[in-house]
Amino acid sequence: MIKKLGILLIMSVGVVSGCSNSAMEPEEINPEIDVCEVCNMGVAHEHYATEVVTADGEIYKFDDIGCMDEFLEMEPLLKEESAAKKYVRDLDTGEWVELEKAYHAFHPDFWTPMANGVVSFKDKEGAEHYVEEQGMGEVLDYDSLKKHEWSWGQ
Repeated sequence: MIKKLGILLIMSVGVVSGCSNSAMEPEEINPEIDVCEVCNMGVAHEHYATEVVTADGEIYKFDDIGCMDEFLEMEPLLKEESAAKKYVRDLDTGEWVELEKAYHAFHPDFWTPMANGVVSFKDKEGAEHYVEEQGMGEVLDYDSLKKHEWSWGQ
């Protein structure tokens, strides 16, 4: 009887842990229904979308990296690395990339949904190529992005 109870307990823990997004993985964007948490605009341009995924499985979606940064300013507990993962998309491929590992290209004239002028890439070469192709801008790594002054903050 005790052995059966132990097996049942182990199976229950497995089911409960399997139901949450414990891996804190991003979720695909559905441009038909997804709306930015900050500006309430539709997430129509998927390659500019970003997400915050919390340890308890909540997923917050944004149409622009600037909106995600503004949201994190309003929710300082989610800035901690163990509380949430932040994702951006590679502008070229649409692949999800963890914010800390991504590189960004910035120029105030770069088009983005909320006119923040920051676009993201999975590697430094992609960001450098974009800046070179546009003939303007600068490449930002994660530490540089944390010091960036967003247009919404001015």
